[in-house]
Amino acid sequence: MKKKMDGAVGVDRRKTKAVDVIADATRLPFKPGSFDRVYSAHTIEHFSHREIRDVAIEWVGVLKLGGQIEIRCPWLRIRALLFFLKPTSKNVENIYGGQEYEGNFHKCGFSFGLLKNLLESVGIRQIKRVFEKGPFGIPYCSDLHIIGTKSELIWIR
Repeated sequence: MKKKMDGAVGVDRRKTKAVDVIADATRLPFKPGSFDRVYSAHTIEHFSHREIRDVAIEWVGVLKLGGQIEIRCPWLRIRALLFFLKPTSKNVENIYGGQEYEGNFHKCGFSFGLLKNLLESVGIRQIKRVFEKGPFGIPYCSDLHIIGTKSELIWIR
């Protein structure tokens, strides 16, 4: 996490300037329903495909009913296409992570449908994809950016 939003509580497994609480994303130290919003930028891909549902359960668990979750992560389909078209070491890094420190490895990847299905399975509804414009008004598309609302309580554990 490089920059923290105003009023946010920064959480990470390692200490940086933006971190207020050092914790694992699978075991957040907050009471259920503590937050109106959960924002995750380039975190979920660092968990195994076997762990991501537990991560989503944890993140949704700290959301209030009606709260929003916003996730940004690499769009694997596009990143794989970029590698296919131009097989450079930078495009390999874009798929597997920077790997400059322990934990900066991408262990899974997402399409919009996979991420939407994951979030729906843990009680998130009204899921929308956000497209941001890059240079010359061309949509920036190497990342997924989605927002959804916690609309029901799901007792999973």
